[in-house]
Amino acid sequence: MDHSAAIVEIAGRDSVAAAVLAAREHRFRTLVPTIAFTGTETGDREAPLRAVDVLRAILGERVDVRDPVALSDTALWSAMNARPAGELLQRFGVCSPCLACHLYLHLLRVPLAWSHGNAPVISGERDSHDGRIKLSQTPASIDAATRVMAHAGVELLQPVRAASGAEIAELVGSLWNDDAEQLGCQLSGNYMDFDGSVNYDEAGYSRYLAGYFEPVGRAVIDAWRAERDGAPATEFNAVVRRVLEG
Repeated sequence: MDHSAAIVEIAGRDSVAAAVLAAREHRFRTLVPTIAFTGTETGDREAPLRAVDVLRAILGERVDVRDPVALSDTALWSAMNARPAGELLQRFGVCSPCLACHLYLHLLRVPLAWSHGNAPVISGERDSHDGRIKLSQTPASIDAATRVMAHAGVELLQPVRAASGAEIAELVGSLWNDDAEQLGCQLSGNYMDFDGSVNYDEAGYSRYLAGYFEPVGRAVIDAWRAERDGAPATEFNAVVRRVLEG
């Protein structure tokens, strides 16, 4: 399906680069920036707004970059990441909140994408961050998130997925201020050893993606669909529990 508009996940530099490249490749005429919140943010809350300003400056008049839309659902975040942590650790040997949190950030864009005719969502995810491991952005988890979004009928575009840091810098140019404070997270680095290394059970991680990450994402989407058909408001803890009870 051809779209003239797309939803943009705005975070840091990678997300701006992704929006720039997607606008070039897909000739989007309208971009709707979205800023998602989890409740665990630290740092400069104006940073995402500056990122939108940079995006506007780069794209100029060629693309209509709308005013940013703020998105948050702390009940959903808690149900996916906090409440089941002990059960997830017992079952899969992994319980980092960063994993399902990243999926939560994608899911928040689904209702907005639906309201824009199933517009695609542009994400700045990358398979590798110049050698740094991010458990929330591995090739396997990006593929899994793409399948979850497809369940909603929404394409998750990842135009900078294979890009290097140098290629990202070239896309954003000199307008991006690397020294400016960025929005951070209280839970940042929770899966790292004190020396900065990342060690995890790859088999358990794969079981987690197949046994929880994808099923819970699909279940949330199905619950939202049911709401559109007149069902009561979703109780997310119940949705997650049903997924884990299988």
